Amino acid sequence: MNLLVENPIVLGRIEYPVPSYEPTISFDMYDDFGSFIACSEIYFEIGDAIVHIDNISDYLVAGYRDDSTYDMSDSEVIAYVEEHYGFAHTKK
Repeated sequence: MNLLVENPIVLGRIEYPVPSYEPTISFDMYDDFGSFIACSEIYFEIGDAIVHIDNISDYLVAGYRDDSTYDMSDSEVIAYVEEHYGFAHTKK
């Protein structure tokens, strides 16, 4: 970047280095508990909440006082949550 200076003491141009800007792009995805959601992992969308399958039982207990998913298999949890609360997705 060049700057034309109108000062009698300074003649010519003063060059300021242009700061390099490299945007940081991240495709990492985390749920509302801070857990990383990797590719091919299941997460739930319940209202505006995003919850990893590993945290869904704790989420349901805290938000809905529903502790029925603790003893279920993953496929049972997915079916139960989709029937009662929200949608299951697999991160691609």
